[in-house]
Amino acid sequence: MTQLPSPSTDAPILYHDGCRLCLDIALTLGAAIPSLRVVDLCLHPGLAPQAKERGVTELPSLVIGTKVLPVAPHSDLAHVQA
Repeated sequence: MTQLPSPSTDAPILYHDGCRLCLDIALTLGAAIPSLRVVDLCLHPGLAPQAKERGVTELPSLVIGTKVLPVAPHSDLAHVQA
């Protein structure tokens, strides 16, 4: 399992479920936030527990430090863990 750095020192992370809307959001935010890390939880479901530890419950969500910001949420984190 890939370990992600501490959220307090890490670049912003967008967790998403890989749908077309999420991919569009990832492209848009990636263009606006050059340091953004994008995690597609359908491609990397092993990272879902780490997303949950960071407070993510809905997808897509942007994690900046210790803050979790849902971005047009339309899927539960549990959806990618099934």
